[in-house]
Amino acid sequence: MKKCALINDISGFGKCSLGAGIPIISVYGIEAHPIPTAVLSNQTGYSSFKKVDLTEHMGSFFSEWKKLGVHFDGILTGYFSDERQIDAVLEFIHANESAVILADPVMGDLGKRYKGFSDSLCDKITELAFSADIVTPNVTELYLLTGENDIEKGARVMLDSGVKTVIVTGIKNKNDIGNAVFEKGAEKAYYAPYSGVSYSGTGDLLSAVVMGGLLSGKNAFSAVKTATDFISLAARNTETANRNDGIDFEKYLYTLGRDAIEKR
Repeated sequence: MKKCALINDISGFGKCSLGAGIPIISVYGIEAHPIPTAVLSNQTGYSSFKKVDLTEHMGSFFSEWKKLGVHFDGILTGYFSDERQIDAVLEFIHANESAVILADPVMGDLGKRYKGFSDSLCDKITELAFSADIVTPNVTELYLLTGENDIEKGARVMLDSGVKTVIVTGIKNKNDIGNAVFEKGAEKAYYAPYSGVSYSGTGDLLSAVVMGGLLSGKNAFSAVKTATDFISLAARNTETANRNDGIDFEKYLYTLGRDAIEKR
């Protein structure tokens, strides 16, 4: 079985981060190996939360993995709470040169940087993003990464720097919402009806579905279409009234499993 390292926080409530990534990677028939950056009582969108930062432990976690002599086919990164965590991750990436690196550059949304994200942390996230094979920023994060307000221009900045695939998420288009894929010489957007609610955790779901698809032999365009359809289906059938709870994706994991089996 292929192995994927997932580097992200884990939240007790709010369907996001490792709580979203692990089941999705697993349903693709890929081993999911998590390294938590922090443990949270519930994700940060709620009115209050408690967090245990794991910065001081991440280096030793990676050292123990190194002793095992394992090879990773993919490395998927998400939320970081300290720039020192990213230094440890970059060293881990350099030790797994053949792995597919997908960075979800968690920094902000709705035109604003997230509270508590310092300039130094955002600079390190940018360094990691520009070192990845695939990057999945939302529109705000693309601007923070490149300084470009235009989506296509921002994507081109990243492609010209050496990133192979840029996937811009959460693009509104009238009554639809979707994701645009940019590669050298090719681009395409995939849209689905907008449910009217901006649920937390959809970026984590998308990056995990894309990674699962890529490690299963799909190209980025096919993987993003699958992710767009999956998230749309779950969002339209989510029961919670609180956006911070996330979408009810669990009920539709079987569709990804079927997709993975058909690909094989």
